[in-house]
Parts: sequence; structure tokens; C-alpha cells
Amino acid sequence: MCPAAYILSVMIMKSFFHSKSLLPLLLSLVGIPAVIRYNSECAKGIEKGIAFCTGVLIPSLFLFMVLTAYLIKSGAALLLAKPFGRLSRIMGLPREASTAILMAMIGGYPIGACCTALLYEEGQLSASEAAKTACIAVAAGPGFLLSYIGRTLLMSRQAGELLLAAQITAVLITGIIVGRFIRCSPPAARRRPHPDSAGALIGAVRSAADATFSMCATVVLFAAIIEMTEAAANPKVSDVASIFLEITTGCSRLCNRIPLYLTAFFIGFGGFSVHCQIFSCLKDIPLNKTLFLFTRVVQGIIAMAATYIFLMITPMETAVFSSSDAPLSAAQSATYAGSGALILLALCFIGSVSSKIRRMKVCAE
Repeated sequence: MCPAAYILSVMIMKSFFHSKSLLPLLLSLVGIPAVIRYNSECAKGIEKGIAFCTGVLIPSLFLFMVLTAYLIKSGAALLLAKPFGRLSRIMGLPREASTAILMAMIGGYPIGACCTALLYEEGQLSASEAAKTACIAVAAGPGFLLSYIGRTLLMSRQAGELLLAAQITAVLITGIIVGRFIRCSPPAARRRPHPDSAGALIGAVRSAADATFSMCATVVLFAAIIEMTEAAANPKVSDVASIFLEITTGCSRLCNRIPLYLTAFFIGFGGFSVHCQIFSCLKDIPLNKTLFLFTRVVQGIIAMAATYIFLMITPMETAVFSSSDAPLSAAQSATYAGSGALILLALCFIGSVSSKIRRMKVCAE
């Protein structure tokens, strides 16, 4: 009996630890007691998340998402993509994919994923092309960087403009890197949309509504998680956790207390709430999530290096970091030795992972 029980227990434990359901099980075992313990904090976070969705997210994104979906479903996106055909070829993608990348840089984090999913549904991208595009079309929008980060938090439009330039640079360089190391196969035949203004508009509204609901649900979830983290951990830990979990909340707490280039890294990374919003938009696209997260780290490092270089070129106002309005020279904002070391570190990091990227098979051959 003892040897049999021992063998059975080993088999159960082995299957348990090799099961793909292990992580969800552990998260549930931790999450359910936490929700019970911090029930009031969880309810408060949900209220904040709903208020953010109704007051900020839906008013700022829904109409933009409707117009973007209409652009793709009506076929007008093909005209928009023509001038960017060469750039998309450098990234190893068809020109149709440039629409999603451009919309991501204009509309913000989830817009690129929504465009990618629509292009895939319309037959303009294959599954592997859509997965590759989804790794590239991730960016913070001008409204978030110029209005919220620049004017509201840092009280400097110049800082917002610098962050925007760094994010665009990071998206483009990340796209070239991903295009260099990841190959994808085209679809058997690319479908061209048949112009139907009324049907395209109705379909665009439906697609935007589905995507908006998924994003709002994710925002509410992470708002509750952040509120419980605040109650369970000390302020320093909760502040650091918040910027990894939800970029808007994290920036409001930390960007006045950390260097601008670190803020650029976190904005380039995006936060897990943004990642989950993107995953909810992509639906049936076979995306390698490990590669996606790895790409976000690379993009954050490139954004950090670009911001550091721009700080040397463009004098900033010390109002971004202190109460003084005196100009901050390039020598004060950064040093040439430090810039060179940071750039070298970024290049070494990107080069050292090239072989790892090749082994990650996100695209079907």
C-alpha cells in the first residue's frame, strides 16, 4: 500500500506541476481569499474603474474606434496604406499592416490591436502576419503623452513632445527588429473589401462596441487589483506595482519622482492592463504572448535610450523635475559618457536576444 500510494502521489504531483492549468489555479487560490479579505477595497476599485471607463475611456476612444473600423471595412485603409508600403516592407509586412501601425501611433495602445484584428477578419492579413503586426502596433497616443503626461502631470508640453518622439522612434526601431528576425507567410489570397458604406458603418459600430466592452472589463479588473494591492502592501511597493499593472495610475504616482527616461521605459512597456486589453482585441489570432511581452521590454528599452539622447540634444525645463523654471542644459540633463553607456547597453541587449527571437515561433511557416 505504501509504495503504491507513494507512486500515485508522485504521478499526481508530476501531472499537477506540468499542467497548463497550474498558474490559473494558483492565481485563483490567491485571488479568491484576497477578494474576500479586501472586499471593500475591491468594490472601491471597481467603482473607480467604471468611472474611468465612462468618464475617460469610452468618450475618448469609442468614436475613434468606430472611424478606424469604418476605414478598414470600407476599403479606404488601402489608400491610406499606400504611402507607407516601403516602411512595412522593411518590417517584413504587407502594406495593409501599416494601417494598424499608423493608427496605433495616432490613437494609442489598444487601437493598433483592434485594427490588426479587423484586418485579419477582413482577410487582408494572414494569421502569422496579424500576430507579427500585433507585436509592433503598440504605442501610447499623442493625447495621453501630450495632454495627460506632459501638461497635467509634468506641467511641461515639451516633456510630452519629447516622450512622443521617443515612443514613435521606439515603435519604428522595434518594428525593424521584429521584421528582421521573425518571418511570416502571406494568406492564400488577400481579400479586397467591397465598398458598402451603410453595411461598413454598421459593422464598424458593432466591432467598436465589442472591443470597447472588452477593454472596459479589463480596466475594471485591474482597478480592483490595484486597490487591493494598496491595502495589502506598503506605499512604495504598491506604487511600483501600479506602474507595471496600469500605466495611467502608475504614471500619476511615479512620473514626478523618477527620471524622464524611466517614465519613457514604462510607457513603452505599457503595463499588464494594456497587454490584456490588446489580447482581448486580438481574439483568435495565434499570438505568442511570451514573445509579445519580450517585445514590449525591448520597446521600453529603446524608448528609454531615445529619451536619454533627446535630453542631451534638447534642453528641458527643471519644472519637470523640480519647482524651478530655469532652463536645464544638456550637460545637466545627461552626460555624454552616460548616454554612450546606455546606448551600448541597449544595443548589446537587443543583439544578445536575436537568437532567442529566432527560436520563438510566433509565425507559421
